[in-house]
Amino acid sequence: MDAIKQSLYVIRALKKQNFEAFFVGGCVRDFLLKRETNDVDIATAANPYKVMDITKAKPTGLPYGTVSIQKDKLKIEITTYRRDGNYLDNRHPDEVIPVQTIEEDVKRRDFTINGLAMNDAYQIFDYVGGKEDLRLKIIRAIGNPDERFQEDSLRILRAAYFQSKLGFQIEKETRLSMAKNKDLILNLPNERVFTELIKLLKEPHQLNALKTLDTSGISTVLPGLDKGIRFVVENMKEPLFIDAFFGLCFSLNGSVPSAWKFSNIARLKYEKVVELVNRNQPLSNVDLFTQGLEIALLTNKVSFLLGKSSNQKRALEERFQQLPIKSALDLKLRGSDLISITNKKQGAWVSKAIDDMVIAVLENRVQNDYEALKAYVLQKEVKHEK
Repeated sequence: MDAIKQSLYVIRALKKQNFEAFFVGGCVRDFLLKRETNDVDIATAANPYKVMDITKAKPTGLPYGTVSIQKDKLKIEITTYRRDGNYLDNRHPDEVIPVQTIEEDVKRRDFTINGLAMNDAYQIFDYVGGKEDLRLKIIRAIGNPDERFQEDSLRILRAAYFQSKLGFQIEKETRLSMAKNKDLILNLPNERVFTELIKLLKEPHQLNALKTLDTSGISTVLPGLDKGIRFVVENMKEPLFIDAFFGLCFSLNGSVPSAWKFSNIARLKYEKVVELVNRNQPLSNVDLFTQGLEIALLTNKVSFLLGKSSNQKRALEERFQQLPIKSALDLKLRGSDLISITNKKQGAWVSKAIDDMVIAVLENRVQNDYEALKAYVLQKEVKHEK
């Protein structure tokens, strides 16, 4: 609500210069649903250069007739009325063509609930049936759904995202077209697919959207996620956190697909979780020490969801706190001590001996005490000499 109020001055400034302008898209939808928004879209008859001159907006997408204003957390995008030319990459039009009316502009948009327009007097203009679909809680493509998805195949995932966000049902013809055109998602940059998937997973009706991805077959074009999505749909009653979702999916897949562009830290985390989950063994003190509490807890969470283990969150946290050492630096016998008591030269054997002491201490085979560790090392030396 506040976002609309804070943006009224833009429409009124354009009107003062005799340019028609309307709020459009998601901000109108959210206004009618009484939901907050930080992104406001305005469509206008003014060309972008006139808009910049009148409102002091900055160019952010001039090829598409778009300029923007950033006010703290509020982003206002102002776009000249247009229709799109041919889409050559299932994502971007090869040209945009100015049109004269708001009615022509909204008909190029994705879904009816995003095709509403509103003036500065809060009067709604509905040329696509969006108000009725909002009332019925339906997500429906504007016009021919095949055309909408072939123009921009990211809309297939966006339909599922809006379902996750709003809890609406996807209208039958739109849903069938999503399934029919699912392979077009393969033409999209993986980063865009990933971004839309993360947005979907963060919303409250995640399970409804994942069911759509499963039943439509869209999950089959999402690398390494198909088995996991089906498992979640069939077994989960509550939405999963993102880490648990990916950990579960990749554990069932057996690996982390290279197609997903995770950060190195996230990829290593999921790879280690996959390894530990599929090892099918209880987490040891050595696992807690070497992998850390975060990975241990995520491993247990995934194993629990898969029915492989009980929920041991509290026990793992207590065990981690009670580990006799948290680092090799905590050992009471150091590398210099090893060289001294064995009378051997510095070499790779020192780090191996330290690793061996760490494991022995963690497995409670020796106390973390200088004399106990010294005796342990000397005993190992005697056995080695024999």
